[in-house]
This record gives sequence, structure tokens and C-alpha cells, in this order.
Amino acid sequence: MLKNCEKCNRVFAHPTRSMCEGCFEEELANFVAVKEYLKENPGASVAQVANETEVDVEIIYEYIRQGRLDIIPSDVKFHCEICGAEISSGRICPKCKGDLVKGFRSQPVSEPEPESKPRDRGSKVHYLDQIKDRR
Repeated sequence: MLKNCEKCNRVFAHPTRSMCEGCFEEELANFVAVKEYLKENPGASVAQVANETEVDVEIIYEYIRQGRLDIIPSDVKFHCEICGAEISSGRICPKCKGDLVKGFRSQPVSEPEPESKPRDRGSKVHYLDQIKDRR
């Protein structure tokens, strides 16, 4: 399937990616650089990481929101999108995440209703059904 790269708008073919090979490799190199810098300097701030790795601050925040970084810069604080509590990564605090999971588990699973509509026997597609009806 042909798509346009979300960064450079070049046409490329890949079944799952939204970026072309060049942009994907650049994105991967940026991520590895940020991850390695934080591994060597665990107390660094986002500004320090951005200056040393030459990766945009917004991209670093996106890595943190996605939960891709094991070590998080010291000055990062996000707020839960549901209750507003302060969190260090992700979009939802553990309490709200647990409440959401409980809510999904407590709702009964509805069974699909059986079809009450009679089958159309006039079609020539259902040969087996027509043969059984003749016997």
C-alpha cells in the first residue's frame, strides 16, 4: 500500500509504518541518542537532553508520553487527563487507569442477537440449501 510519509511527504510502501525508511531511521537514531544520554546522565533536565542530543524538546516529551523512556528527565511532570493528578509519564495516572479497567470488566458482555430474518431461498447462490430442500 502506497502512503505519504508524515514527516517529509515522500511516497513509500510499508504495511505498518507512517514514515518512510529515511525518516524512520532518523527518528530511531534520535530516540537512541536521547535514551543513551539519559542512561549516562540520569538527573539531566529536558533542556540539557535537547541541547546535548540536538533532538527537539517536543519530540522528547512525546517519547515520555508514549512511555518509551525508562529513565525520565528530572524536571518532567505531566497531569492525568482524567483527574489532573501529577504524573511522570503517560497520559493517565495509575488510579484512573485501574478505575477504567474495573469499569470495563464490570460491564456484561452482550451476546449477539440471532438473526430472525428468514433466509432468501430464491437466490441461485445457495446450491446446497436448494438441494436439501428438494429431498
